[in-house]
Amino acid sequence: MTFRAMLAAAALALAAGAAYASTITVLVSETALRKRAQSYAPSVGTARLGQKFETAGLESGFYKTASGYVHASAVTERKVRLGSADSVGGGTSAEEITLAGKGFNAQVEKSYGDKGAVNFVGVNAMERRSVSEPALFGFLRAGGLLPEGGSK
Repeated sequence: MTFRAMLAAAALALAAGAAYASTITVLVSETALRKRAQSYAPSVGTARLGQKFETAGLESGFYKTASGYVHASAVTERKVRLGSADSVGGGTSAEEITLAGKGFNAQVEKSYGDKGAVNFVGVNAMERRSVSEPALFGFLRAGGLLPEGGSK
């Protein structure tokens, strides 16, 4: 192979890699960064609303970043304009962005509440609940729900 052909091949490979590399932005209040591209993999950190990561692409529904794997449902590749630490895109709150991303907003919640279709006191109480990762993995392990080496 000639020097010119090797140089062209190298340039093409670099361009392809750079073209696929992208920036992702976290759209939820917080989400786990995982050790592997698996929901049951141990977390190696936390990503917060508005945080940006460089990624080379998607693997099994997770974006690989230098800090760990983040689930695709928690981020976007689109450009996001951030306002203050508590708002995204101007006067919109972080909570409103999270709900809108799930197809839910204050008007939809009000319409359900007015119909008596949902007990939002109970929903709000559930949203405040939290389970530690060790407790979650213990539960999954005890129930035989983790694959071999799942939470290691």
